[in-house]
Amino acid sequence: MNSIELPFGQETKVIQLKASIKTEILAPKKIPAIAGFTRCFQESLDQPIGSKPFDKILKKTDRVAILIPDKSRRSYSAPILEILLERLKKVGIKNSRITIILARGIHPSHTLEERKKLIGDTIVELIKIVDHDSRKKTDLAFLGTTKRGTRVELNRAAVEADKVIVLSTIQYHYFAGFSGGRKMVLPGIAGEESIRQNHQLVLNPDPQSGKNPKATLGKLNGNPVHEDMVEAARFLKVDFSVNLVLNYQRKIEKFFCGDIFKAHEAGCKYFDRTYSVKLKKAADCIIVSAGGAPTDSDFIQTHKTIEHASKGLKKGGQMVVLAECGDGVGSDAFLEWFRYNDPEELERKLRRNFVVSGHTALCSLIKAQRFSIHFFSRLEPELTEKIRLIRVTDLQETVDRVLAGLSDKARVLILPEGFSLVPRCEG
Repeated sequence: MNSIELPFGQETKVIQLKASIKTEILAPKKIPAIAGFTRCFQESLDQPIGSKPFDKILKKTDRVAILIPDKSRRSYSAPILEILLERLKKVGIKNSRITIILARGIHPSHTLEERKKLIGDTIVELIKIVDHDSRKKTDLAFLGTTKRGTRVELNRAAVEADKVIVLSTIQYHYFAGFSGGRKMVLPGIAGEESIRQNHQLVLNPDPQSGKNPKATLGKLNGNPVHEDMVEAARFLKVDFSVNLVLNYQRKIEKFFCGDIFKAHEAGCKYFDRTYSVKLKKAADCIIVSAGGAPTDSDFIQTHKTIEHASKGLKKGGQMVVLAECGDGVGSDAFLEWFRYNDPEELERKLRRNFVVSGHTALCSLIKAQRFSIHFFSRLEPELTEKIRLIRVTDLQETVDRVLAGLSDKARVLILPEGFSLVPRCEG
């Protein structure tokens, strides 16, 4: 027997596989964190991609807005902001002319303690902090309309600044292709209606024709959501961007600084080469862990792992998912969408009133129809049933039963860190 350890919350679960069963373990590359954080970041600021060096874009009379990710992202904002603020000080820009904007889109607001944890106690006291509110119309400025019809309303504090700097983390995004870069503008500091109009582009324009296949993980060219975000971001002149790639331990692996589009694209290409595995043939079965805490804290977070694994699984294939989900589903609003009987009915509702949580539910339902998804978690039994997954009570028994139902030639993949790696099928 072969023992396989898989992360589950703060623990690990062990499954036993017969030595006769042919399996492939796919794990992310063990790339170490950068050595010399400050030195590497300073060099990236001085040798940017598609931009003048950081200090050369500034003058002491500038009003500067710095956009940073919200509490839902690992972004290392505090140490990065310390270096950026020191650079601004050397140029002669006073703290009173700097604003830090928490680019949270439609995510929840931040308490004072959350701001301190995200930014640092000292910076919170020294610099003006704006917690973007997508629903507060008086804080938004209308800048124009994209060719796809998205009305671009953005936070006034950014629009009225002389210089705009963005900080973001690059990872896969299940319909925008990748996170980071232009997403810091839309949805980051956009109005609620702008976000809704942009995100609705995940659906094909013709009624009842389903999702746009180009609005998917790892794809930028031809992706209507991404291209609309880029067009919207051009309404706001972003002067410099700092993009991070995190390694399998969620530590900084590489910086991509410079032009908001060119540096981001370079970072996305690097990330895709590093954190995907190309398959010539789709798997018959994938056993996948979301990677433990915090990436399996709730089902909405775990859905990202299920999406990743689905890219390497054949239609009708078996997926066994391990995710603790100690915080439950993650959103009551998300759960409400499962009152619809099937994806077609849910899609009709979304076309009348697009909501991001509804789209996530639609994606989840589509995968539950396409594959047999066996779900091992701490979710209440009725919740697992409501989201149309097959509840697992005995992990080993389920693994044994699923594998016993496969042919001798079946391809079985094991992903211990499914949040950090995507198996991409070429055929």
